[in-house]
Amino acid sequence: MSGGFDRRSFLKLSLAATAAAGTLGAAFAAEPGTYVSGDAAPAHVEPDTWTYSTCGFCGTGCGIEIGTKEGRPVAIRGTKGYPVNDGLLCAKGIYQWKMITAPDRGKHPMVRKDGTLVQASWDEALTAMTDKLKGLLAEHGPESIACYNTGQLCMEEFYTLGKLMRAGFRTPNLDGNTRTCMASAVVGHTRSFGTDGPVGAYADIEAAEVILIAGSNMAECHPILFARVVKAVEKGARLICVDPRLTQVSRIATIALPIRPGTDVVLLNAMAHVIIREGLIDRAYIDAHTTGYAELEAHLRKYTPAYAAEVCGVPAEDIEAAALLYGRAERSLSMWVMGINQSVNGTIANNCFHNLNLIQGKIGKPGCASFSITGQPAAMASREVGGSSSYPGYRAIGNAQHRAEVAALWGVDPAILPDKSPAITEIIDAILEGKIRALWVICTNPLISLPDQNRVRRALEKLELLVVQDAFATVDTAQYAHIYLPAVLWAEKSGIMVNSERRLNLLKPAVAPPGEARTDFAIFLDVADRMGYGHLFPYRTTEECFEEIKRLTKGRPNDYSGATYARIEENRGLQWPIPDERSTGTPRLYADGRFNTADGKAVLWSVDPVELPEVPDGEYPFNLNSGRVQEHYHTGTKTRKVPELNHLVPTAYVELNPRDAEQLGVGYGDRVRIESRRGEIEARVVVTSQVAPGSCFVPMHFNEGPVNRLTVWAVDPFSKEPNYKQQAVRLRKA
Repeated sequence: MSGGFDRRSFLKLSLAATAAAGTLGAAFAAEPGTYVSGDAAPAHVEPDTWTYSTCGFCGTGCGIEIGTKEGRPVAIRGTKGYPVNDGLLCAKGIYQWKMITAPDRGKHPMVRKDGTLVQASWDEALTAMTDKLKGLLAEHGPESIACYNTGQLCMEEFYTLGKLMRAGFRTPNLDGNTRTCMASAVVGHTRSFGTDGPVGAYADIEAAEVILIAGSNMAECHPILFARVVKAVEKGARLICVDPRLTQVSRIATIALPIRPGTDVVLLNAMAHVIIREGLIDRAYIDAHTTGYAELEAHLRKYTPAYAAEVCGVPAEDIEAAALLYGRAERSLSMWVMGINQSVNGTIANNCFHNLNLIQGKIGKPGCASFSITGQPAAMASREVGGSSSYPGYRAIGNAQHRAEVAALWGVDPAILPDKSPAITEIIDAILEGKIRALWVICTNPLISLPDQNRVRRALEKLELLVVQDAFATVDTAQYAHIYLPAVLWAEKSGIMVNSERRLNLLKPAVAPPGEARTDFAIFLDVADRMGYGHLFPYRTTEECFEEIKRLTKGRPNDYSGATYARIEENRGLQWPIPDERSTGTPRLYADGRFNTADGKAVLWSVDPVELPEVPDGEYPFNLNSGRVQEHYHTGTKTRKVPELNHLVPTAYVELNPRDAEQLGVGYGDRVRIESRRGEIEARVVVTSQVAPGSCFVPMHFNEGPVNRLTVWAVDPFSKEPNYKQQAVRLRKA
């Protein structure tokens, strides 16, 4: 960092998180216009029924049981003995039942008339929707229609939507908000291993001797997995934490590396340099199971710890120590999430993690893995069955053979299947250019979650048809909708979700939907029937749909052939591949050293970092970072309905280092205006040494302080994932 900042002193500063649970709630009042959160918790009500299900929040995939009393939700508990969480739940998981009865649940379809959304019947709403889509198809063709979905549907819904958009509407314009969190991991896995798919299992956390966590405040974002990390540390495991912020993960780390934002590739290359220099590689494994080693060895010669220290802003000896600690351990594990993925360097940083483990032969072994942790409960399912940027069974959009295989199984002409898949940022640009005229938004909130919100707002205003399908009628994006369709929540439907360790988990309905709300699955089938595509969907239940999905994954990397709803529940989840009914799942991929590339070998990539799209300067001197807090999720559409969570963290805030707060003349609770080249917001100040001087952090959950109004419109060149973690801003007292 500039200004002579000493990171060694920084590591010794107080790590007190003044934004910890309870502090904000005590000091800050909720802002006017925030989400309705209902009354405080009533007296305890004892459930009369408990229903098996899976948590609807992050990609950890905790087993839960939903407690109901006379058909109404009154409690949630973790499932004892479930291999993911063994009864543990985080605050979001415990309280998620309260959002089911939120007063702003969508109960009826709505159609905009004279500028106002008014209640309509399902027939009126879907007739208006499909008539407009038929007209656009006739006049402008399939590419005039687009769909943007989520990571929170069930597998069968993702599959049905993908089939509807690609084989029905025949449009390439299908993407999901998984693009904004996991796309770099998807492409990184594919470039290194041949196909997507996390390689390890949660059990590897507690089996590891050394754990490297980068770009993830796991204590806040994946607290149940972090509990496993804590357990491993208590048993003697060493922890390396790489994060520009000093987080709860840093507090228990053996080595904390608070690197400059966006310098991950340089750090990881330097660690690989040290491991090669010290002979800590597995040469037999490299020769038998990888390609590109000679090029990588030569490429990494310039990435000395001294060079990396200058770029990353951490001492060379700390980089050396981290590399030696990781390299000398027999069992090393690396984990990362959005702090790595959400960058123009996201894909190649993923490749650097894979390099680090491949050169040591630390893939497919207990306690060893390159472990990308997923952000949403069903994001993996979307990746596996064609919910966004691929075809089912990890088949590539641009691969003619793969399209022919899908066409044969679907009974359609392969010529009708699109051979491209634009990213949501490209879809937004195409709307602004007038090429896309209709957008169907499903269970996501792009007005708050996408970067450069002013650009997104202009695109939504330009659309001839915007359909918003969501469980909550107040979702921000609905203010521009021509049609609103009320969908159900996870506790009101059946289907499968897949978590970060490839575990198929089951949803079972515990309560009836409110009003006329329907499952997304039922809505998709109704639209298909009205459009004349019903012949493509011989199934009418999610379980029947899963049987068709199994046929498309047979023999593929994510083979589900041996799974059934009953077996998934009986085994408390099954990790794919599950090739037959004798299989109880596969904890780790590539244990035999055989990868999904043409020659069966993993690829070692020699990469240099891409220049960041924006860095602090004299006009905008701060780097802005954004992310989650433990109490909330994404754009707050669900968690801000829960009084207990909203009380703890009720409003937008910005973390500032004490030195910067003093220079700006602001203190705890003061309001500041944060400005970028794209817009401005206001937020309350939290003074904390968790952030370095010259940096600030704003959570992403608050529509009254929408941080993505500030973020830059730039994407990773390989994955097209937006760059959320590095942008230049200035601050002044409001």
